Amino acid sequence: MRQGLDLSGVMFASMLVAMASLSARLVVWLPPRYLRACLPWLQAIAAGLLIGEAMLHMLPDAIAQGMSAQQAGERVVAGVLAFVAIECAVRALGKSSSTATFARMDIIGDTLHHFVDGIVIGAAFALDHALGFVVALAIMAHELPREMSNAGVLVAGGYAPRRAFLWSIGTTLAVPMGALLITLTGQWPWLLGSSLALAAGTTLYLACGDLLPGMWPTLGRQHRFAPVVGATAGVVFMWFAAALEHRR
Repeated sequence: MRQGLDLSGVMFASMLVAMASLSARLVVWLPPRYLRACLPWLQAIAAGLLIGEAMLHMLPDAIAQGMSAQQAGERVVAGVLAFVAIECAVRALGKSSSTATFARMDIIGDTLHHFVDGIVIGAAFALDHALGFVVALAIMAHELPREMSNAGVLVAGGYAPRRAFLWSIGTTLAVPMGALLITLTGQWPWLLGSSLALAAGTTLYLACGDLLPGMWPTLGRQHRFAPVVGATAGVVFMWFAAALEHRR
């Protein structure tokens, strides 16, 4: 049953998720020697986590909001095409940049991902205040490993640790922004389903069109199997997380 507006609870929960996500980015301050050894694995795991997030969390949750499979599929395609267009613009405008395209696309994708997290939190609070906090904790649990991996993606793409951390602050602010939007509009079923399906498309494109292809030119012999092992580990983690969610 829908409850009254609980703006303070929504903002507290969304800021809690944002702060937890930001704390996970502290991995960029690891000693350079250890960070270099971890980067290929962090990139591969990030790709797997994103694929699992899109196919095992976002897309099923979008359909659960009342969308048909065809409607959800159309929005996934729209999300993919939107990121193709965005990457065209990023490449056209950033030819002189010292950072890799996949790292800049990761910032855009992570911002959208956090925005959708905020929408999910706000929608949960619209149903039940206690449920809102439970959903926020669940998001935090599976966001922490993804954020640690994404931090490595930015450094691997050419961002200095300090700059990567500053960009992380900006992306996490999208969590309370999404929560505020859904709380104030109140039209959460339609907006939540469409946002989740669109984000699933952009997430898939980021993982398969940017992160994994961006790994191949820099892989050394000691990391030749990192893409498949890391990506599989990320997907398996998200599968277990989805299975635990469905049991509740």
